[in-house]
Amino acid sequence: MNLNEEVRCDYLISSDMKKLWAEFLDIYDQIDQICKRHNLTVIADGGTLLGAVRHKGFIPWDDDFDLDMHIDDYEKFIEYCKDELKEPYFLQTCETEPGYPPFHLKVRKSGTTCFTDWELEMSPEGHRGIFVDIFPIYNVPDDDAVFAKQVKKLKKIRKIYSCYQIDRAITRFGVKKTKYKAKQQLLWKLHSIFTSPEKLCRQYLELCKLEKNKTRRVSVISFDPGNKKLVWDRTWFDKTVELPFEDITILGPQMYDEVLTSQFGDWHQFVKGTSLHSGLNFSVDTDYRDYLKNLKA
Repeated sequence: MNLNEEVRCDYLISSDMKKLWAEFLDIYDQIDQICKRHNLTVIADGGTLLGAVRHKGFIPWDDDFDLDMHIDDYEKFIEYCKDELKEPYFLQTCETEPGYPPFHLKVRKSGTTCFTDWELEMSPEGHRGIFVDIFPIYNVPDDDAVFAKQVKKLKKIRKIYSCYQIDRAITRFGVKKTKYKAKQQLLWKLHSIFTSPEKLCRQYLELCKLEKNKTRRVSVISFDPGNKKLVWDRTWFDKTVELPFEDITILGPQMYDEVLTSQFGDWHQFVKGTSLHSGLNFSVDTDYRDYLKNLKA
């Protein structure tokens, strides 16, 4: 893709941002190759899907790349990556990196840097290369009462896991205590008598798979339990369509209008804005380990 500075939609895209986009597409290519070899389906989501439909590429002020996979393909993808995803690429899950939450996975690239200020504070030892997010789509109960109970339990586990992350940040990385963090740390000390981070991850993922049958509704429930904007009609994803995206094509749900309307409302209209990622630090040519050393120097 063209890496020169460019104005789109009256918004100036820097050459550095274009280079970040190119890295996203490189990582996507690795994901796509594995999926095609094993007949797995990966589709655009969120701002990436919106960009594909409305801009035929990245939203000018976007700084991430989001994908979805149905849970069966998602779990197969993780297994195939163990043998087929090689350096400089890294599969980041709660199994491959301590302290990483079980909400979704990232495919990161070594030799680069991309992290938020919050990530750096909570876990400076984690892999912090440029990444692409992949969110699992789960069956969710058609019975509203059963679904509500599932969401409640998921939110409870998330809160406990957050307490663990805060305790880990304080004890391992010396994050400054606040009254709130001290309270969360104490809560984790109490919960840790009966559980472990690994057990919480397993419980969380199993609870996401509560509904074994194909239901009327699906959702990326592990990422944001209870968010009605992310609970979708299964038929919206029955078929996929190729969408132009910069110099390539990517797959999206054929009924993308319904998906985008659910997530963004009147997605046809746009307001020039900035990324949702506050305090994003990135470099396409400096490995995150060296980047972090320079920050400390």
